[in-house]
Amino acid sequence: MSTNVEQIKERLDIVDVISSYLKVEKAGINFKAKCPFHNEKTPSFFISPTRQTFYCFGCGEKGDIFSFVEKFEGLDFKGALETLAKRAGVELKNFNGEDRSEEKDELFQIMEEATKFYEGELEENKLAQKYLEKRGLMKSLISKWRLGFAKDEWRSLHDFLIGKGFAKEKMLLAGLIKKVPDEAKYYDTFRDRIIFPISDTAGRVIAFSGRTMKKDEKTPKYLNSPETKLFYKSEVLYGFNVAKNFIRKLDYAVLVEGQMDLLMSHQAGVQNTVASSGTALTELHLKKIQKLTNRVIIAYDSDSSGEKAARRAAEMAMFIGMETKIASFPKGEDPASVIQNDPEKWKKALRESEHFIDFMLNKAVKENKGRNLAKEIVKSVLPLVSLLKSDIEKSQFVKKIALKIGVRDEDVWNDLKNAALPTDRTTGSVEKREYFSEKRAQEVNLNRIMSSLIFLEESKGSKKEKSAKSMKSRWQEIAGKEEVEEMLGGYENEKDALAFEAERYGESGDLEKTSSDVLRRIELQILKTKLQRAADALDDKNLSKTAEKKAKSEFDKLQKRIKELNY
Repeated sequence: MSTNVEQIKERLDIVDVISSYLKVEKAGINFKAKCPFHNEKTPSFFISPTRQTFYCFGCGEKGDIFSFVEKFEGLDFKGALETLAKRAGVELKNFNGEDRSEEKDELFQIMEEATKFYEGELEENKLAQKYLEKRGLMKSLISKWRLGFAKDEWRSLHDFLIGKGFAKEKMLLAGLIKKVPDEAKYYDTFRDRIIFPISDTAGRVIAFSGRTMKKDEKTPKYLNSPETKLFYKSEVLYGFNVAKNFIRKLDYAVLVEGQMDLLMSHQAGVQNTVASSGTALTELHLKKIQKLTNRVIIAYDSDSSGEKAARRAAEMAMFIGMETKIASFPKGEDPASVIQNDPEKWKKALRESEHFIDFMLNKAVKENKGRNLAKEIVKSVLPLVSLLKSDIEKSQFVKKIALKIGVRDEDVWNDLKNAALPTDRTTGSVEKREYFSEKRAQEVNLNRIMSSLIFLEESKGSKKEKSAKSMKSRWQEIAGKEEVEEMLGGYENEKDALAFEAERYGESGDLEKTSSDVLRRIELQILKTKLQRAADALDDKNLSKTAEKKAKSEFDKLQKRIKELNY
């Protein structure tokens, strides 16, 4: 017997439902409209009648008819279900069994009780209080952000929540406890840690991050809640619920790495600060910020790992069209330590933050000379310039680069035309982001397109499983199994968006032909890189005759295959 939800979905078409709220127009095999969830001039909100889903490429909102009505009408699931049931002529039965909002309400309740428990534990633990005081946090801030403490006991929170009448199953769903494998025993997720509650945009606690006070290398510094029905790591920014109004008002956001950095920044009066809170920054995080402002200052730690993370974050931000600056600190410092020593230095660092391209250009000039400088510009700076959407901005940076290294603007423009876009750091694989069509040769990543085609076929169920496997297998033959698995894993959180993208690629022909063409282009990219390496090897004057013969044979072989693919 089908459920109420299934009956409603069988009777209602998503295009009909959404078109009763918005003006929609045909877009290939899909429909599009101006997104009702953020301001935009051109439509970026797409509806798929095939998969009965919607996705906004501007703000990232996605879902089915229920989530659309919930969001548009400001209803909970129960309200959306009743609204759509009336429209579909479905009589609701066994309503409680399908009421997803009731379960979420209980999870919110259990998270609130856990927060109160941790707050109470902090009030009784002098050592934890001294630790926070030593880190520079004021009591008023600790209270405002509801910091807590988890005792070094196995079932402290577990026993407390049992006493409050909550079931173990709910504690597990909330990520507050864990089960001992093959045993009916449970233990607390967080033990002997400072607790930072993580809230949704409405200020409701949805997860926790626990920081150890120990200094030994064996203990992880941070431990975060697992993903739950309330908490999705790729979408949640720590402090966003407090910072969002300040970001909108000031028209820029400050992005830091850790909770302590964020708290100290807010304490210093920079309340438009958000943190990725120990999880890898994603495009969804940045798009959450982009709904409020298109400007971001990245203020990560000044150590090597912080610099790498900052570059990755800057590349992602620039790729989605954000104006991206970076704040610099003395080596070995982080925002929290800078603020603790002198809050004004923190504010000065933000005021003096540089556009990320200026930062990388100045760094290249400072650390390199002569031919090495030219190589570094081509390798690290020009790929960033190619990310810019505005030709005027590109022109300004081209002039600046030419002036810095003493060459003609034309020379920089020529190298810029051939510059690969930055390494795709979501996957760790080196690749160029190229356009699928020749007219759009600077925006779309071929590997992204290939991933989208596979995800689209997979979303169609068992009927297209063979096709998806075939595409994946051919890609692996060209690029390598591990590289392809990494690539697909890196795009896992964007499946919905990629499926819509793939439908657009396949509008004018069948997806099999599209995938063959994309794979041909991917192979060409790989071969051209190998050809360049072979050419570099042949330029080596110290090469032995045997090695030279081998390199020449490899060069000829690569050239032949490239000609075949181009033909």
